[in-house]
Amino acid sequence: MTPQSSGPVASGLRVIEITQRFPPAIGGVERHVRDLATYLDRAGVAVEIVTSDLYRDRPFTRLPARPNGMAYPVRRHRAFRAFSAPHGLAIGAPGMAFDAVRSRGAILHAHAFGRFPTWVGRIAQRVGGSPLVVTPHFDPGSGPGVYARAVARGTLVGADRVIALTEREGSALAALGVDRARIRVIPNGVDTEDFLPARVPRPASASLTMLYVGRIDPDHKGLPDLLRGLAEMKERESVTLRIVGEDWGGGGALRTLARKLHIDHRIVWTGGVPPDALRREYASADLFVLPSHMEPFGLVLLEAMAAGLPVVATSVGGIPEVVHDGLTGLLVPPRDPA
Repeated sequence: MTPQSSGPVASGLRVIEITQRFPPAIGGVERHVRDLATYLDRAGVAVEIVTSDLYRDRPFTRLPARPNGMAYPVRRHRAFRAFSAPHGLAIGAPGMAFDAVRSRGAILHAHAFGRFPTWVGRIAQRVGGSPLVVTPHFDPGSGPGVYARAVARGTLVGADRVIALTEREGSALAALGVDRARIRVIPNGVDTEDFLPARVPRPASASLTMLYVGRIDPDHKGLPDLLRGLAEMKERESVTLRIVGEDWGGGGALRTLARKLHIDHRIVWTGGVPPDALRREYASADLFVLPSHMEPFGLVLLEAMAAGLPVVATSVGGIPEVVHDGLTGLLVPPRDPA
């Protein structure tokens, strides 16, 4: 069902969502923040977005200046990369910090473990006294290493509330030193009406279509495993794999691997697609696959399920709480093409 607003039920409540990137930048965290802000706005909450002009960090790309297009304010500040680091950890936008500090009286909600917005939220909380909520989107399979413990001490331990997307994430955050009493588990969701099954008629002789949706990020998303698995399938000549997502730097190597495996003619690379085209991709597929090596939640799995697709995913991070093996989909070991 689509949540319906009952009018201004939260008069006087003001929430500042602090996020590294925001649509049209693409990603699970970005969609999470956009949907959350949209429904808070519909519920009568005064919501604002404090973010950067970063489109993606590999390669470092800024968003072009364009109208907001949202029903609520979106303030973008110029992003800078201090040095090269994985996952955009060394990218910040100083203007976000000044913006958040000035937002006294609002609830601050910062996103993404170790990223600049969570440090901004903590600074603004200490300087201005505003209540702070953090949603880390933390991969529970990452383990309690020295770096993770340091980040938790700096950004999570002092937060008023910490939102975990799964029970596994909640337990992992508690292991990093976050007070369990401050942790709330609130899973992701999707508006099912956006993905209602509307199957595209196809002839019985059509090949089986497997669908992957996500950024082209081989190290994180496990796409080489998916290609090797396709190459090992006896029925591979009757299977088409559609890879939908932006290239974050690994596309060339993956295409080379596909040629070496002699399956390049069975793969369609669409690049990033707009929402309407994405819905058509779901409607035209027979099976959804997510071979990730790490995944805090896997929002695309909910989208695929809402579209009526069977799903196969790796048993990493928070995925086992999204896909119940043998019941709502199939789980397979990570890094195992077979």
